[in-house]
Amino acid sequence: MRKLKMHLHISLDGYASDAAGGFHWVTYNDQIAARAKQLTANADAVVFGPKTYKGMQGYWPSVPNDPDATPGERAHADWIAHATKIVVSTSLPEAEASWETSLLLRDPAELTAIKQQPGGDIVSFGSPLLVRSCLERGLIDELHLFLNPILLGGGQAVFGSGVQSKLRLLEATPLPDGVVALTYTPN
Repeated sequence: MRKLKMHLHISLDGYASDAAGGFHWVTYNDQIAARAKQLTANADAVVFGPKTYKGMQGYWPSVPNDPDATPGERAHADWIAHATKIVVSTSLPEAEASWETSLLLRDPAELTAIKQQPGGDIVSFGSPLLVRSCLERGLIDELHLFLNPILLGGGQAVFGSGVQSKLRLLEATPLPDGVVALTYTPN
């Protein structure tokens, strides 16, 4: 069975973006990039919420022709170009799920059937509301968090009210710049 591995940057006070919806506070360095790349090593599909999907759709296809793109960005652009891109949204018009090899799901529960199909892992980068929804439905096999050393004081909360989920820590690794890589699995 395929695993669903979801990944997020998070502030110490539990936010995935600041009050303006920005990500300028996220720490990104070579060690973080290497850990994110490890998630794609056995994956052939990526899942997004609609906002993240549209952002990624607008960015990654242009990277191969960007003379300023790093080798890591080019490698990720190649991986994502070949991966199945799954967008979960109740409101996104079907015509807007037009990125090559995209699949539109209207309910996160539909990921259950996809997880049972042959193939590699399914990963997620971002999409905090989707992460919360999948966690509440028991769909996540691994939750990868980069805990950033900042208190935002507001923004988009990752974990809100809802179903209680007990998690088991698989790994906690301090990284440069005060970031801690945390990996959890449901109990």
